Amino acid sequence: MNKFVSAILFISILSITSFAQLPPRRGLYPAPPAPPVGQSAPDFTLKDTAGNKHALKDYRGKLVVIGFLSTDCTVTRAYEERIRTLAGEAQLQGIVFLGINSNATETVSEIKQHAAKVKFDFPILKDDKNKVADLYGAERTPEMYVLDQQGILRYHGRIDNSIEPRQVKRRDLHETINEILAKKPVSTPETKAFGCAIIRAQRADSNATYEGRPTPAVDDITVTKLKPTDFKQLVKQSQGSVLVVNFWATWCGPCVAEFPEFVKLDEKYREKGVKIAAISSDELTDIQTKVIPFLKEHKARFDFYIQEAEDPQEMIDVVEKEWSGALPATFVYDKQGKMILKKFGVIDRDELVKAVENALK
Repeated sequence: MNKFVSAILFISILSITSFAQLPPRRGLYPAPPAPPVGQSAPDFTLKDTAGNKHALKDYRGKLVVIGFLSTDCTVTRAYEERIRTLAGEAQLQGIVFLGINSNATETVSEIKQHAAKVKFDFPILKDDKNKVADLYGAERTPEMYVLDQQGILRYHGRIDNSIEPRQVKRRDLHETINEILAKKPVSTPETKAFGCAIIRAQRADSNATYEGRPTPAVDDITVTKLKPTDFKQLVKQSQGSVLVVNFWATWCGPCVAEFPEFVKLDEKYREKGVKIAAISSDELTDIQTKVIPFLKEHKARFDFYIQEAEDPQEMIDVVEKEWSGALPATFVYDKQGKMILKKFGVIDRDELVKAVENALK
C-alpha cells in the first residue's frame, strides 16, 4: 500500500491511434504548449458516460492526477494493470479517480465498453474536440500530470521508466505523489512521456504520396539492435549521405499509415545519396513475429533497427532533447551529419522532400 492520504482525481484521457481509419478533417496536429510546471492548471468541466458533470474546480483541496491514456495503444495497454492497481489502492483510502476520453474517433459507448473490459472502476468523461487535451498540451498516451491541493501543476511526464514492468527502476508518478503528500519538493518535476500520439479533431494537410518505381520483394531482412550510445555512431557513419531517421512501431497507427511514404522516398532517392534508417520501438520479442513480417509486407529495403534501452529517456537525450518520445518522429541529417529537420508526429511530405533535396545540393 502506498502513502496516499488525500483524495486524488485521476483523469485518464483515452485516445486511439488507428490513424489509417480516420475520417476527413481528423489527424495528429501537434498539441499546444503544456502549462508550465509551478503554475495553476487549467480548469474544465466535462460529462461522464452517464451524463453527469464533473468540474476540476470541485476537487480543489485534493491532490489531482491527470492522465492521458488510450484504449488501443500497445504502450497504454501495457500500463493498464499498473493503473488498475493504483486505482484500487487509492480507492481504499477514499481517493477519487475520473477518466476522460479525448480521442476524436471514439464514441461514449466504446469508452464505456473499454472501461468495463479493463476493469477501470471509476467514471470516465468525454472530451469532445480534444479541448482538455489542448488545454494541457498533451501529445501522447500515456502522459501524466499531477496537481497539488491548490491546483498548481507539480509534475508532467511518464508513469515510470519502462513499458516492461521488470525493468522499472523509478516509479516517477508514485514518487511525485508521495513527495507532495509529504510536503517535500518534487525531485523530478518533468520527464518525457513515451507512447502513442493522440488523434485530434483535425487532419494533416497532405496525403500525397511519393512517386517511384515498384520495389522488388524482400526475402531477407535484418533488424539490428540499437542502443542509445550507438545512435551518434550511426549518424557519423552515414556522413557523405543524407540520412533520414524515422522512429516508429508496428503498434503505432500513424507510423503504420505513413510508413509507405518512406518506402517510396527510398525508391526515389536511394541512388541519389539518401539513406533511410527506420528505428522501431517495438519489443525485442516482437522482431520475428511483428516487425520483420511488416517490413516484408511493405517491401522495404532500407536499414532497420530496434531500440534496446531500459529507459526510453536515454534515446531521447541522445537524439533530440526537444523530442517528447511520441511516435512517429522523423529527423533529417545533411552530408556533414548536422540535423536539418526534426518532425514530431506525422510527416509533412513537402517539408521532408524539400529538406532532402536541399541537403543533396
